[in-house]
This record gives sequence, structure tokens and C-alpha cells, in this order.
Amino acid sequence: CSNSDFIYCKSFGAYPKQGIYLFSILILCMNDYIKFLIILFLSVVQVLLVITVFNWWVDPYGIFHVAEYDPKKPIWVSKQLRLAKVHRLKQLKPQGIVLGSSSSQLGIDPSHPGWDQDVYPRYNAGLPGASLYETFRFFQHSQAVSHPKQILIGLDFITFNIFYSLSNDFNESHMAVSKEGKPQDSFSNNFFLPLLSMPALKASQRKLFYVGEGTHYSNGMENPQVKGRGLSNNRGAMVGTIKKVVFNLVMPPPGHRFCLYDGGGNNPNFLYLKKILEISKENGSDVRLFIQPAHAFLMEVLRVLRRMEDYEKWERELIAIVEDVNNRYAESREFPLWNFGGYNSLTMTEIPPPEDPTRSMNWYFDIPHYKKSLGDLIQDRVFNFHQTGRVVPEDFGTLINSKNIDRHQKVQKLKQRDYMKTYQEDIKELTEKVNTTEKNIRLFDCNQLASRLQIKS
Repeated sequence: CSNSDFIYCKSFGAYPKQGIYLFSILILCMNDYIKFLIILFLSVVQVLLVITVFNWWVDPYGIFHVAEYDPKKPIWVSKQLRLAKVHRLKQLKPQGIVLGSSSSQLGIDPSHPGWDQDVYPRYNAGLPGASLYETFRFFQHSQAVSHPKQILIGLDFITFNIFYSLSNDFNESHMAVSKEGKPQDSFSNNFFLPLLSMPALKASQRKLFYVGEGTHYSNGMENPQVKGRGLSNNRGAMVGTIKKVVFNLVMPPPGHRFCLYDGGGNNPNFLYLKKILEISKENGSDVRLFIQPAHAFLMEVLRVLRRMEDYEKWERELIAIVEDVNNRYAESREFPLWNFGGYNSLTMTEIPPPEDPTRSMNWYFDIPHYKKSLGDLIQDRVFNFHQTGRVVPEDFGTLINSKNIDRHQKVQKLKQRDYMKTYQEDIKELTEKVNTTEKNIRLFDCNQLASRLQIKS
């Protein structure tokens, strides 16, 4: 082509010079853009690699660098306790486990000599605020990784509330099995979350700059000194937390309601407990159940809130479940149900008087949480263990069943009256605080609320 504005190419024919120049500029721009993307990609990969290596090195959940199993050695455990304990159970494959809420985690030492000596290692899988469903799922997880020979289960009345919600950090996708009992293994949950997530990075920072003893012992028991529990077991920890007990424990958020049964007389929490016992029977596990010995102040809170009838129904329902399972598996060892709660010489421990409010309490940190010293007495009774110099009060720990529950509850009512007479001023202050708190809670009817839940579901 003779036109000077065109360039001839054998392969493609004639093209305008202006188009060729624009194409060249476009190629150059695209090359710069591609270079930018490559640099950006490599930079992101480099940052992610640094974060991954940092989280792997710090290992905030104890997944990649397995801690030595020394029951007396304090170790740091992330606030994402459920994730950390899931992986700890996988690593240890314990032959003995403790299940329950923060009361179990804080007060029950699985290193107690009453356990069978061949049951080793042992691990406290108790969790703060654990619902019955969470306890059931951790039980399933432990069965999948080790088939524990002995299981000690602490039972709390408040966790059987049908409005008791799951904890925010509970994620059952980390479990070895699904709720149906089928194996599950999520690469994203076992790799991405511990190494690349923002919570993992924050947990690594907290662990790296943490000063002091570990938050827990390597057997899963909480170290009480970390949260200052040992410094707060005084009058303020008892009387000063009554509002919290009502608003957060007995009637938890968001609705601040308590119902033991729905409109149809059902409660799924009893079914979860029943499943735990049935699976344990089938696997030949030795299970011991006990009702937690919360301070008698909790019983007084229930009395003022008109929940004592529910509490007695709860005791009877527990008995019915345990006896039903024992009868259906008659060839195996019976699972005992011990009651350490209610009113006895230890749960009725005097709280520090107004004249000496900072005096430390015996046996208790606060209303629902007891000390290891009391937890040892629980295990002495449950495992029929006798420690020289340590005596379990005769009225602390009663085996309850369908034959003695009527008499037991009558005795409890008599002791309750005695307690109210002995500590009239404390009970008066408690009653005023509970009534004041209850005024801020909307009236509700369990049957109507349950009906709404059923419609929504």
C-alpha cells in the first residue's frame, strides 16, 4: 500500500500507523498493570506467609506444638477455649474426662487419686457457660478420639433452661464427628482458622505478650489465680453478684427467661443427657453424675424467683433418666447420681459479714463456683476415696433415686427454713436485690413462649 498513513504486514494486511502506536501503548500499559498485579499478589502472599509462620510459631490454640502433659504445670490457653480444648482432646486421647460448666472446670481436678489408676491421661473438658448440647457434642468428640473409660459429669440446674443459649465461640465443625456421629474433617477449620484468621492473630499477640502463670493446667483445669478468683471470694463476690446471677445465669440474655419445659412438656436438654448415658453404656464407660454444689444463696435466688418447684421437678427428671438407662442396660454397672447441691453443711457456708466484708470465704469463690478443696471432697465421695486428714461431712453428697427423693426433698425444705432463720439479714438483702432485679424483666408465660418457638421452628 503506497499510503504513508498505513503500515503493511504480510500476515495481517494494512493497518493505520495511529492504531499501531495506540496498540503499542496499550501493550506497555497492560505490561505495567500485569506487573502491578504480580507485585500485589506476591506482597499479599508474603504477608499471609508471615502471618501463617507467626501463628504457627506462637500456636495460640496449642495445635501444632503439643504441650507436655503435666497436670500441675500451668499453660496459656486462648479465650477461644472451645477450639483449644477440641484439639487438646485430639492430642491427649484421654481415658478419663470431666464434663460440665465452669464450676467443673474450676473445681474438679482430674488428677484426684480416686480415679482408676489405669485411667490415664485424664482431662477436664468443662467449659464456662456450657449448654447441655455443647456438653453432648464434646462428649461425642471425646468418644470419637479415645473412648474414655471413666467420665465424671457435673450437672447445673440453670443449664437445663430451654432458653439457655449456645456460647459465642462454640463451633461444632471442629469436632471429630457431626451431631449424627459421622466422621468429619474440615481442612479450612483445622488449617485456615488456626493460622490465617484474624482471631488467631489476636490470640497469638495475647499469648506472646502474656505475663504470669498459665491460664489453665495441662489437664484442662482452670487456674483460679489468673482471673483473681482467689482475691474476690468475699462478701462482695456473694452479695454483690446477685443481680448478675439473676440476669446472666438463672434468666440469661437475650430474653431473660427461664422455662424448664415447653408447652408440650418437653426439654431437649434431658434428651442430650440421655444420649450421653446410652452411648456410655454401649461403649462400656464408667459414668458418675453429680449435681453441682452451688452455694445456698443460689437456692435462695430460686426461691425468691419462684423456681423451687422447677428445681424439684428437675431432680426427679434426672432420676427418671438415670434409672431408665440403668434398667435398660441392667447387665452393666449402674450409673450413680449424687446430689451435692441444695442445703448442707458446706453449701450453707457463712458468707463474710458486713463488719468484715473482705474476709475470704471457705469453699467458694462466688455463688456458683466452688474451690478445688470442695471439689476434692466431691470426688472423695463419688469415688469412695479416703484421704488421711480429709473428712467429708456426712450430709455432703447423697445418692438420690426414686425411692428416697421424697424424703430427701422434705429434709431439704426443713434445712432451707433453718438457713433462712440463721441468716435473716443476709436473706433479707438477697431478697431485696432479687426483687429489684426482677422488676426489670418482662412477665412471661412458658407455655405461650414455647408455642411461639414451635411455630417459628
